[in-house]
Amino acid sequence: MARVVLDPDDINQDRTFTLSDGEVVQLDQADRPTLERITKQLFIHRSAYEHAFDDPVVGDRVITGEARLEDHSPLHLRVKALLERKRERHRRPAADMDAEVLLQARVWTSSGGRTTVLLEMTPTHRRNLIGWLERNSEAIRERAEATLHADQLERVAAADPWIAGTPLHRRLAELIEAESENERAMDKARQIVRAQQFQRSGEWPDR
Repeated sequence: MARVVLDPDDINQDRTFTLSDGEVVQLDQADRPTLERITKQLFIHRSAYEHAFDDPVVGDRVITGEARLEDHSPLHLRVKALLERKRERHRRPAADMDAEVLLQARVWTSSGGRTTVLLEMTPTHRRNLIGWLERNSEAIRERAEATLHADQLERVAAADPWIAGTPLHRRLAELIEAESENERAMDKARQIVRAQQFQRSGEWPDR
């Protein structure tokens, strides 16, 4: 097995990173797979990075677990920002979505092409989706008015925000309202497990 080359002091700056094979990466030039590899390495070797954190104000709190290293380390913050920027480029802009999906109440198709039945979504997934719809209501409205026929638009009830009047949003709201305490508790436990898996691997498992 190849020797792991580790430079824990990397966390105190936000320009370069030393991968486990010794390669030094310029963060601003890193692609998405490389940034995800960096994230994974930061989690695998997090104890070494914690003890190398040299900010005296929060360093002791990080080591004792009172503060999270990823919330304070210049490297963690930079990698997170760069990775989020890369991921945003792969997400479907609200203005590019197929507006006809708003007129039905059975499924949702993600920007990656994955179709999920609304009834089978987890509570967390439903809330994330309805939140995204509401944040992008105006852009979606403009898309709908530009691509849907007048008779189709008549199926959208008057509401504020506009998206709340669509059959899709109304169905999501109904499903959220009908969730049982048991379903929400199971979903909460599932999200805790997902977070633990992410901490171990640096990658989010399926919902």
